[in-house]
Amino acid sequence: MIRSFSGPFTATFVVMVFFLLMQFLWMYVDDLVGKGVEWYYIAELLFYTAAGVVPLALPISVLLSSLMTFGNLGEYNELAAMKSAGVSLFRIMRPLMALVVALCILAFLFSNYVLPVANLRGETLLRNIATKKPALNIREGVFYGGIEGYSMKIGEKYGPDDRLIRNIYIYDHSARSGSGKLIVAEEGRMDLSPDERYLSLFLHRGTTYEDLVPSKRTERQRHPFARSRFEEAEIRFDLSSFQSGDLRENDQKSFNMMNIRQLEESVDSMRQSLKARQIHMESTLANKYRWEVDTAVAQGHVPTDPDIPLLSRLPESMQRRATDNALRLARSQKAYVSQLAEEYDWRQKVIARFRLEWHKKFSLSFAVLVLFFIGAPLGAIIRKGGLGLPVVVSVLIFIVYHTLSYSMEKLGRELVWTPFRAMWTAGLILLPIGIFLTYKSATDSTLFSVRSYTAPFRWLASRFRSSRSE
Repeated sequence: MIRSFSGPFTATFVVMVFFLLMQFLWMYVDDLVGKGVEWYYIAELLFYTAAGVVPLALPISVLLSSLMTFGNLGEYNELAAMKSAGVSLFRIMRPLMALVVALCILAFLFSNYVLPVANLRGETLLRNIATKKPALNIREGVFYGGIEGYSMKIGEKYGPDDRLIRNIYIYDHSARSGSGKLIVAEEGRMDLSPDERYLSLFLHRGTTYEDLVPSKRTERQRHPFARSRFEEAEIRFDLSSFQSGDLRENDQKSFNMMNIRQLEESVDSMRQSLKARQIHMESTLANKYRWEVDTAVAQGHVPTDPDIPLLSRLPESMQRRATDNALRLARSQKAYVSQLAEEYDWRQKVIARFRLEWHKKFSLSFAVLVLFFIGAPLGAIIRKGGLGLPVVVSVLIFIVYHTLSYSMEKLGRELVWTPFRAMWTAGLILLPIGIFLTYKSATDSTLFSVRSYTAPFRWLASRFRSSRSE
């Protein structure tokens, strides 16, 4: 049984990881190509990405391989032979149950110890590669804008190592130029510094055109410019931004880059910070609303009769000012309270993301076990192996599971549901289905027979007809 299960599982797992990896490549192909990044960085990124898609590939691999294994056994009547020999379905499933439990333990260990490191290094590499500037590759007859503040076109490159150039156009729109500047030269030479931090262009027989911005508006409409000629000139470009350094460097760590212990410590520290912030908010609001004896009241200039409205006690010259003052303070406090509410909601959502990740490390193993108990009995019931019907059924079941899991995780992110409820509900919904299918398969019930489900209604109809005949 283990040998029959291992082959489809390995093949399915490799195919699903490759499929999800191709999705990643299509999504980020624009960020990876044309950057002059060394091949080993790309290979390392793909390796970490492959590790990151394991939580998606593992459940569907277990579901499909278990469905194929028991479908093959049912299709070739091997299940019927074993059952006729007195071997129950639970005894047939026992070796695979032990294997799947071992897979669940490995899935938890992988999610807790390997996946955070893979996410950290993979996202760091992807971010650093995406923010890296394109490689310095100036082609003939094409404008190159990779150097910040400049656009250049070279008509022809020739000579040793293509260092000699002709028909050069350089548009300088950097901040230091202050205005648009165009440099045109007949020929020149390109030289890189020994450390490749600077590119020097030595130009010969050229002209510089620079826009002028006069102070008078009438002269601006004439669009004046300055023109100067030169026999030799040198322009130096700073290429320090093209130096990649170590693309593995990272300065931040997110919730999906932590193990259980780190997540618990982060949640505790964020809750303490939230509590301290709440205390500060309460003290700030309490200080803004307090009763004070007004100087005018204390000196007897304002009546203290409680039957007279407070605003009417003030002199007419002060009533308008007091009303405007009260409205201004009320609007200010409303904006402050709204800001505090948004901050409190944001802090709660951040804590929820960390708690969701904590529960996800356990719910992954639970989902693998539940999907096995759906796939194995369903394969024994439909008695169809191969890559036809089992693939269709397993994909449909996994889509239902993934949709439920993603939708409920989103409810947890928005604080509609608790993190525990959001991460475990999808598996708990499918658990009764797995128990029902296992029971039906163990008792050789006709699951897909319409007649078996309409039997109670047919019995009621017969009873009703017999009562009418009497």
